[in-house]
This record gives sequence, structure tokens and C-alpha cells, in this order.
Amino acid sequence: MSLKAFITITRPGNTFVGALTTIIGVLTSHRLVYGFDLAHLFTTPLGLVLLYTSITYLCIAAAGNVVNDIYDLEIDRVNRPNRPLPSGEMSVKQAKVWTALLIFFGLLFSIFTIPLSAVGIWTLAIAALFCLVGLIYAAKGKVMGLLGNFAVSVSFAFGLFYGSLVTSQLVPPVIWVYFITAASVLQGREAIKGIEDIEGDELRDVQTLARKYGTRTAARVAAVFNVIGVSGFFLPWFANWFGLSWVGPLYIILLFPGSLCVAASAILILRNPIRNASRASLADKLGAFLGLVNFILGAL
Repeated sequence: MSLKAFITITRPGNTFVGALTTIIGVLTSHRLVYGFDLAHLFTTPLGLVLLYTSITYLCIAAAGNVVNDIYDLEIDRVNRPNRPLPSGEMSVKQAKVWTALLIFFGLLFSIFTIPLSAVGIWTLAIAALFCLVGLIYAAKGKVMGLLGNFAVSVSFAFGLFYGSLVTSQLVPPVIWVYFITAASVLQGREAIKGIEDIEGDELRDVQTLARKYGTRTAARVAAVFNVIGVSGFFLPWFANWFGLSWVGPLYIILLFPGSLCVAASAILILRNPIRNASRASLADKLGAFLGLVNFILGAL
């Protein structure tokens, strides 16, 4: 057992990127309802709301990742033997205790958010629902095929709605666009990961698109979702042309780099699903990160 194992099993990179969705939800709704000024971080509850909602997301998402590794132990012995559980750095019992602690602190910080929230006690209810969906996916999602992929996409983008509702009681149209965009890119990446992990997935009879319909079909589906994602990146920018003011002037900074990464993923996976799966997955991951940062810039 090591401290590194407790951190690694939560997949901190993925949870950090996912936590950006709560920041996007909070800042976007705050900008549209109240306007935005950096002084608001210190003169209003905005700073605390950003902190508490982000910690809630980080803890609950991390718990889901730990549970996922518990259920995927046999698969990971083949696909990812260096992870904490298959490598023996952490026991299953320790992972379960760690999961319980993460859930506790996630829900605790959602309670801290209640006095600052526009929806009051519903803040805790939304966080608890996110936790439930995440745990169900971690336990059963992989064997559910496309439906399981949808569950993880919704879970990843949960922070958009959570942050938005906590801030303003309403979910503005641009947040829905962000949600569809983020979920589509993640759906595309999940289809690609199914191609990448096809050998290990046979151990749990995981019904990914790649195993059920073949790698070529999975590649086409991934490309379609990536195209939807690229379109979603540009829609808020186009909306400004019609006077909707969905995003601020900084939105343009990472719009093209992020879109190009996701488009490159689609091209790579279509050209050679097996050989390019790893590179396509990485391109999607980078594109999603750049896109989320650009969503934040759009709120400023």
C-alpha cells in the first residue's frame, strides 16, 4: 500500500478535467445572469461556490473510478496490469474503504454548498443522484454496451448542470449545447476505447460496439459522435452572430485547436481502427480538455 496508489486509482487527470464542467456551469450561468467581474470571486459567494462544487465533483467522480477498478480487476490484469489493484499496490478492501470516504466528503461539500445555492437542499439531491449514476455505471456500465457509454458521458458532463443550477436555478441554452458537445466527444472516445481494449473486454463479456458489431462499425460511430462534438464547439460562436451573447470574446482562443484535435481523432480511427485506436483516444482526450478550457474562457 502506498499514498501514490490511493491517488492513482482515482485517475486524477480525468477527475480534474471533469471538474472543469462544474466551473463552466457556475461561471457561465453567473455571467449570463449577473455579468462577470473578477472582483466577484472575492465580493460574492462565487469563489466558495466554485470551490465547494468542484470538490464535490472531484470526490464523487474519484469514488466512481475506484469502484470501476474494483469491478474491472480481471480485465485490468490483461489491459492495464500496472494499475493499483492488479499490481497489488492496493487491496480490494482498501479500495472499498477509500470509496466510502470519497463519497462521504463529496456529499459533505455539497451540504456546505446549500446555504450558497440557488436551489437550496436540492444541491445535495443532485449530487447524490450524480453519485448513484456514477456507481451504477462503475458496477454495470461496461457490460451494458452503448447504454453504459451514455451513462459515463452523462456522468462526466454532470457538473455543467450542477454548477448552473447551484448558481441561477436555470440551465441556459448554451449549457445544453456544452453538454451535448462534451457528451458526444466522450461517447466517441468510449467507442474508441472499446476498440483499444477489445482483448481484455472478452474476459467480462463486455458488450462494446467493437465486440458486438466489429471494429469498423465502432470506428464509424466514434467518428459520427466526434463530428457532432466539433459542430457543438462552433455553435456558441455562431450564436453570437445572431446577438445571443452566449460566449465572451475569449471563446475564440482555443476553439480551433480543440476542434482540430477531435476532428483528427475521427480521421485517425476511420483510417485504421486497430492501429490508430490509442492515438485517436488521446486526440479526443486532448480535444475535450481544450474544449472545456475554452468554455471557461467563454464565460469571462
